[in-house]
Amino acid sequence: MSRVHYFAYGSNLDADQMRRRCPTSQPVGRARLPDYRLDFTHLSKRWRGGAADVVPDSGGCVWGILYDLAARELTLLDRYEAGYERILLEVEGDDGSARRAISYTVLRKGSFRPTRTYLDKMLAWGARFELPDDYLTRLRTIRVRD
Repeated sequence: MSRVHYFAYGSNLDADQMRRRCPTSQPVGRARLPDYRLDFTHLSKRWRGGAADVVPDSGGCVWGILYDLAARELTLLDRYEAGYERILLEVEGDDGSARRAISYTVLRKGSFRPTRTYLDKMLAWGARFELPDDYLTRLRTIRVRD
């Protein structure tokens, strides 16, 4: 069975959610996406507000979790990522090693505030996976919709 790495940076930071969506998924560890920034460019019906996206930004950085999962499970994940397209990224693991990973980016970008529920999910799982404090602090400053 072929395996792939998937870089999660939004609601898929939630390992329980990932296991429901992709049963073989296992968190590998923290990863950093250099020269990108986190933005909320997708209006999600499920979340009733902005959903996360990664946008190229020289000097920027997005932290997330690298998951290992069966390549065939990407089709399962696609079902939840309506309005997004798969992309191939190069992320840096905690040890500084470069790794190729699949992720998603929004097709038609807008500008939307996330809901408190969505942002709190990102913060809770980011803290659980010990994403850097300065990154979590930045997330806490994001204005929410409600």
